[in-house]
Formats: sequence, structure tokens, C-alpha cells
Amino acid sequence: MAVHYPRRSLLKLAGAGALAGVAGPLLAGCGDGAKRDVGNAGKDLVPWPTYVPFSGPPPDAPGDANGVQPLYLTYPQQVVRSVHDTVGDGSEVTAMVITYGAPPRPVEANRFWQAINKALNVNLRIVVVPDAEYSQKMTTLMASGDDLPDIIMFSQLALPRAAEFVQAQCADISDLVGGDAVRQYPNLANIPTRAWQAMGRISGRIYGVPLERPAPGNSLFVNRTALNQAGVPVDWDTEGYLAAMRKVTGGRRWGIGGSKSLFGGSGAIAYHAGSLGAPNQWRVDGGKFVSTLTTGQYEEALGVMRRLAEAGAYHPDSLTLSATDLQTFWHSGTVVSISDGFGSVAPNTLAKINGRFQLDLGRPYGPAPTPWRGTGFFGHVAFRKASPERIQMLLRICNYLSAPFGTAEYELATFGVEGVHYTKNANGIAPSALAGVENNTNLPVKYIGVAPAVLYLPGHPEAARAVHEWEKAVLPSSVADPAVGLRSATQSSKGAELNRIVGDAVSAIVFGRKPLSAWQDAVIQWRQAGGDKLAEELAAEYAAAR
Repeated sequence: MAVHYPRRSLLKLAGAGALAGVAGPLLAGCGDGAKRDVGNAGKDLVPWPTYVPFSGPPPDAPGDANGVQPLYLTYPQQVVRSVHDTVGDGSEVTAMVITYGAPPRPVEANRFWQAINKALNVNLRIVVVPDAEYSQKMTTLMASGDDLPDIIMFSQLALPRAAEFVQAQCADISDLVGGDAVRQYPNLANIPTRAWQAMGRISGRIYGVPLERPAPGNSLFVNRTALNQAGVPVDWDTEGYLAAMRKVTGGRRWGIGGSKSLFGGSGAIAYHAGSLGAPNQWRVDGGKFVSTLTTGQYEEALGVMRRLAEAGAYHPDSLTLSATDLQTFWHSGTVVSISDGFGSVAPNTLAKINGRFQLDLGRPYGPAPTPWRGTGFFGHVAFRKASPERIQMLLRICNYLSAPFGTAEYELATFGVEGVHYTKNANGIAPSALAGVENNTNLPVKYIGVAPAVLYLPGHPEAARAVHEWEKAVLPSSVADPAVGLRSATQSSKGAELNRIVGDAVSAIVFGRKPLSAWQDAVIQWRQAGGDKLAEELAAEYAAAR
């Protein structure tokens, strides 16, 4: 029997004022109230899903083991079907996902949404939550206990006790996707192992499907046209970078922009810390985890950011802007550079730039950089506990939406309906005007399932080449975060607080409310608030995983 998400709960979550009066103990909905061990040390570990790569169309330039993506300058002339059986059972399926776009048109007036529903053979009802509100609404959702959608998208927000919630309220899918079992969902089997590992196990089991992302992490997106006009070269050193940001700042334009979410943790400093050789969050030294916060390179990066602020190169609203508003300022040319997730290397980004400038990525500026690699996934989806038959159907939905480049299913989920949202010509995919409104950004089905990324930017081969050159130049020296995929009770219970300590200190120092010397006090506060305990737990998990 299918389990459905009540309509009243969907409306409650979707309402603008739904959270105003929320109170009570956090995660009261965890079920039995028992203290849960979500770690993997000492547990029997279910095998990761077997990786069965899709044999797709040959690229114009290959990827490599460093994480460089296959480059496609043109679209395949022929696509194949990857899903041959009926996906859904005609029922209503509910999902809650994050959004960085405008609210979607209602399904009755949205041909993209209608086509997705027809292909999946379900009535897909999606609650889309703006990124600035997602943490609060997820906390409310988890506290509600019973009022859960069928599909819940978890981003990488440090939500207190999220793993405990998933273990208590969501389906254990280990027997359906672990090892060779995943072969019954070929598009899920095509998700690289590194993405499953980045998502991690909970108490040795698998509770979700990762939303894969390429190797690069948060990167510096730049307006190459503005930099070229200012005589700024592609490669720069620290002083050259600072000079460039000062040079392009003036009038109603700023060299760099920030947002509330970027300055809420380490997002704003990631590019600078990696440029100057800081470890990616942690360094493993003799089995011990050493935080990047304690390194001289990290503090030096803070100093560079402070000099940017002192020069007036930061947009004045960098501490309060939403991520969406910051992107809009970059698309319009109001800011010349922003830090953003690599997923923004996308056709929708180029459509919003609308030919105003050439998209590029900034190379690191330090003498011995360690560019920070991404986690390998954007987040993951978990499923409300239900009958085995319904969980299998929800996995078939994820399987369809995860179809790889070169398939008909990818074409629908990414571009929409041919003749309605796009046409094909000698250059590949040509989006229609309607695609600017009806797309997988405004209706983000890509946060239910997504294909492993290739580098294809329809109609913008020069941008694709520039990004491919950047990947070849930057990724060989990039470093991964050794804590990705590991479980920690301290991270689960205090991760948000630890991030807040870092974000508050970075903001105060960069914008001059505190001196650079105050950073050491912040590091002490972070360590005492749980940072040292976190390091111990990660070291134990790291040893168990190996």
C-alpha cells in the first residue's frame, strides 16, 4: 500500500509563514527517542554499489583521472533509451528539494512538469524551498516526524542530527543498491563510486542516492570580458589578483561579491585558502586529523580577503545577499567575480549572462596552490519509509532522472520537450524562450536524480573550451577533503555551531570589525566548542573506513 504525504503538510511547508511559530525539541520526530550510533567504526559495511559505466558517445576531448571532464562541443546526433520499463504506478509522489531559481509555474500551466509526470507515470508534487530558507525548513520537517514527503533532498548543510533522523525515519536501501543489486537500476550503477563514498554510510548501511558533482569544488567564476578589458592576465599571483580586483572596481561595479551562505562557513574563503596552499578542511598527519583552520595558509587567506574589503572591492551587501541575488549581480555584470559551486557551469547560467560577457574560472594565485576539490556530490535523496514495492518505484524515479548524457531520458530531464523547450540544429541544442521559464532550475527535478556531469554547454563551445582548459590547469594540484563521507557524532550535533564560529570570525575579520590577530581566539573557541573532539572522531572513522 502506498504511503502519501498529506496535502495539508505540503501546504504547510510551502507557505511563506509556515516556520514562524515553530518551537520544541529539535528532531522530536526521530521516532523512539533512543540515542543512535550512526558511525561506521566496528560495523559490518555494506558494499558500495557496483560501478557500471555507461558507454556514451565519444567526446571531443577526453576526461582523465584527475577529474577533468569529457568535453563535448556538439550534441550527439543520435541518443539512446536507457529506461525501457514503466517507472511509476500512477500514484502521487511528493518531494521536497532546494531551489536556486524562480518558483515554477503550476503543473497545469507547465509543459515541462507535465512531460516529466508523463515519463515517470506519477503525479509528482514538488515543494521547492529557496536556498536561504532550506536549513530552517529542513529542521522543521525533521522535527515534524510523521509529515514527511516520499523523497527528501538533503544538501550538505550541517543540520543537527540529520544522520540520526535519516536512520530513524528513512528507508534503508542497502539490499536494493549495495554491490551488484544496483544493476537493476542501470543509471544508478553509472554513478561513480566516489559519489556514493562522499555521501557515506550510516552505521554501515546505505540510506540514500547521491547527486553526483564533478571534481572541482567551489570555484571563482569570473567575467573574463571585464578582466580582459582591464588588461588582467589569465594567470596571476597574489598581488596581481588584488590589483585586478581593485582595477575592475568602480562606479556601480565591484570586483567580488559574497552572500550570507558563503560567509556562513568556509564558502567565501575556499578559493583563497586553496590558492595559498591550505589543506582542504583537514590534513591527515600520522593518522590524526589537523584542521585547516590552524594553518598559517588559512590565516594568510583571511589577510588577502581583508585587503579586498579595505580596497572596497567587495560588494557592500556581501554579508546579507542570498546566493540567488549574488548570482543575479554576477550575471548582470554588477560584480566581476563570485565564488560558486561548480554546478553553475551550466547552460542556464550562460542563458542568464545572455551574451554580456565571456564566462571563465579564475586560476589560483598562490605560489604553491592546493585548490580544494569538491565533495563529489551536491547532496543526496532519501526516502520516507514505505513498502518495499514503493521504495523500488522511488528508486526507479531516481534511476530515470539520473540517466546519462547521450540518452533520451537525459534530454527530457535536462532540456525539456523537443519542439517546445528546445530545437536541434547544427550547433546542438537551441533552447526556446519558454525554456527560460520552464526548466530544471525552476522545477529542480535534478535534485531528485542527476546524471554524472560531462562538459557540454550548448551554443557556447568557447565557454566549454575555457572551462576544460581551466580543469586541465588546476585539477592536477587539487586536494580532497579526507573527512568526506565520514560520520561524526560531534559533526552531527554541533556542526552548525562550529560552522557559525568560523563564519562569524571570517566575516568580522574580513570586514574590519575585528583585527586579523583575533583569528587565533576564534580557533581556540572552535576547538573548545567541539573541534578537537570532531578531529578525534574523524580519525577513528577514517581508520575504520580504510
